[in-house]
Amino acid sequence: MIHWQEWVVGALVTLCVARIVYEAYLFFRRAGEKRNPCDSCASGCALKDIMAEKQHECAQHGTKRKKNCCG
Repeated sequence: MIHWQEWVVGALVTLCVARIVYEAYLFFRRAGEKRNPCDSCASGCALKDIMAEKQHECAQHGTKRKKNCCG
């Protein structure tokens, strides 16, 4: 006979595994959509820092348009 505590432990382990799988799914979905997968990181995410730096560089340089002499 299985004790009720074993059922509770099994349910908790199942919930933890489901949460980990769901977070991994969200991470890869964000990466596939070309969004920053580390938006939800509190701090210390190197990928987040690199992407913010690249966006800042692109905003500074931008694309320069040539002036049209005809109008």
